[in-house]
Amino acid sequence: MLSYNYLQKVVQNGLVAMWRKSIPEDHSNSDGVVDQLDDYKTLLSYINNLAHHKLGYPVSLLTFLGVVDNKSLGINPGTLANVLLNNVGDPFKDSETSRMEVKRHERYLISILEKYYGLEKGDARGYVTTGGTEGNFASLWWSKRYLINLVVNELITNDNVIKLLVKKEQELLAGLAKIAINDYQPRAIQLQKIIDTQSAMAVNKNVVQQLLTPTVFYSKDHTHYSIPKIAEILRLNIRPVKSNADGSIDLDDFKKEVLLHLGAHPHSSVIAIANIGTTLTGAIDDVPGIKKILDEAKPKTYTIHLDGALTGFVLPILKPFGDIPNYFEALGVNTLAVSAHKYPGLSQPCGIILARKHFFDKAFEKSERNIEYVGNILDVTITGSRSGLNVLMFYNAVMAMDLHKGTAKLTKMVNENMVTAKYLYDELVKLYGRDQVFYPYHFNVIFPKPSMALAKKYQLMLTGDRANICVLTNVSKELIDQFINELLLEKEEVMGTIQQTKFTVTPLKKVHAKEVTELFVKSFCNYEPITKHLHVDKKEYAPFAEEVIQKAITDKLSSVALDSDNHVIAFIIAEDIADPFMPRLSRYPKLKPVFDLLTELSKPFMEGKRFAKGKVAHFWIAGVESKYMGQHMFTELDDATIKMAAEKGFSFAYAEFTNEVSEKVTGQFELITLCNRIKYSDFKLQNGQKPFAGLTGGAASYYAAIKPGVKLDSLSKCYTIEAAH
Repeated sequence: MLSYNYLQKVVQNGLVAMWRKSIPEDHSNSDGVVDQLDDYKTLLSYINNLAHHKLGYPVSLLTFLGVVDNKSLGINPGTLANVLLNNVGDPFKDSETSRMEVKRHERYLISILEKYYGLEKGDARGYVTTGGTEGNFASLWWSKRYLINLVVNELITNDNVIKLLVKKEQELLAGLAKIAINDYQPRAIQLQKIIDTQSAMAVNKNVVQQLLTPTVFYSKDHTHYSIPKIAEILRLNIRPVKSNADGSIDLDDFKKEVLLHLGAHPHSSVIAIANIGTTLTGAIDDVPGIKKILDEAKPKTYTIHLDGALTGFVLPILKPFGDIPNYFEALGVNTLAVSAHKYPGLSQPCGIILARKHFFDKAFEKSERNIEYVGNILDVTITGSRSGLNVLMFYNAVMAMDLHKGTAKLTKMVNENMVTAKYLYDELVKLYGRDQVFYPYHFNVIFPKPSMALAKKYQLMLTGDRANICVLTNVSKELIDQFINELLLEKEEVMGTIQQTKFTVTPLKKVHAKEVTELFVKSFCNYEPITKHLHVDKKEYAPFAEEVIQKAITDKLSSVALDSDNHVIAFIIAEDIADPFMPRLSRYPKLKPVFDLLTELSKPFMEGKRFAKGKVAHFWIAGVESKYMGQHMFTELDDATIKMAAEKGFSFAYAEFTNEVSEKVTGQFELITLCNRIKYSDFKLQNGQKPFAGLTGGAASYYAAIKPGVKLDSLSKCYTIEAAH
């Protein structure tokens, strides 16, 4: 009888054979290849079988064996993430014996992107990198090799001339030694020949140096920091160029620098770095303009590299240069580097470098960089060994976006990102004004730097006195609302240098009604989290605000702050809790969940009690013009309103807070108690629905003693218990 282990090996070996046969070498030409590559279960069996038979290569497979347990990292045994996948060298050649690799996925990934960027079939080369820096490194290395190989015949010619001149110099020096020291005229003639020969040698050596050392042109303040570093390692010359205000390269300065450089170094080759989405502003360089200048300047040879760390991946979606069928050919570009952890957003640092085949072949036409012990694989990569898991994750992300079928899904995602970025811009403009907030391109919004605590919490990019938010799919409107609320909370600290506004506090009167109502509507529709979450617009909110203000004028417990021109810039609405506002929800039905929340929030304080008139003031609505936030206005306004209530005989104040900004005022009370707190995401209506699902934060209610000498425990004297029915 056959043993179970034997049968298991037969099945396992069958899976391996099926995997090897099912994926042809040139899978980009094969129908149904996607389904075969997506069979990760069979791939895992194939890799596991190889791991069980691994003898030759120096890898110990400790995680696969269970010696190192990765479960605490969320990586489970028996998964592709827990076993070594090593793509060594050029992905376009499989290893003969180091077979724990996923190069076929890598080649198919490249073929998808090849079509996406409009390259001809089979015209793309490249590999999956560790990120944008390695992509830039590979590009500049390949570019240097490419440019040198283009002029290799000229280099050989100049080298031969130099050798002849060296020989001639030696002969002339030997001849000089034979001329008598006092034979001045022959010696002078011989010395002049030596000087002429040395000058000719210097000229030819200078030409060789120029041919061997291309010059990199890049925008000084906005090109990725890796470019100068890589140029230093590769011994390339660098020539920084000025940037425009938006971060894009200044073409006039680029032209000037190229012409000055070529005037002094006519044999120099040029590498131009074009940014496709700078880190700080998202600016896209005018690549056709760069190409036009280079074509007119006529350097010895040149190549253009696109550093598309972020926006490069969505270049065909954004179409900054119009409808272009082939981005490489039309723009005169030979290489493109993309960071995949930025877009499409992988969980590990990862990227890809793409190059045109003729460029790549020229760069490595004289290469002897084959790695024999893994099967004579051409070593065209920076790192040699590369993560196969990164390849699978990148491949999986591209497939999840259906990029092998078209761009509809990715286009929708990009458009949603830009809508959200515009939303962030509009919210920040309300806080800082249009002259302080910039939305230059696509995903990046720039605004005054907040406190370091807030910058760290939300991991903002900081440069000088500016902060930058990059709005990608992880940034939701709910997250933006949360950030804006915290920004409001900290604006006093951040905007501490702003001159205090002179204002006066006065009781709310009929003459203030129009301005208070307008400020009320604007404040709550623009900044109140729950109002915004329910998508209540100003027209829908206005009837509620008008009713509240009309009652508040009659109650004579509310206050307003007036600027030097007697315009309302802040307000607080208060009422007697024994005579509460009764909403007419038929006029503003969208606000029903808000009142349901306030009712639930007030139960610990209100339920079963009948309050006496003139004992507890209900402070329930407040608003301030955004440009006056952070100037202690609420503190003074609140003090004045509380003092007015206390003078009228009120002993306590009760208040609800629906955001952290307004809740901050509780710190000014000596005697105060938290009554209740409800998280928005937990609140349910009677029908079980959660109207604020997905909204961060919550609402809180407090009561405080406001009359001198009154203690909190005397609240019970302000109400009677209602009889149960």
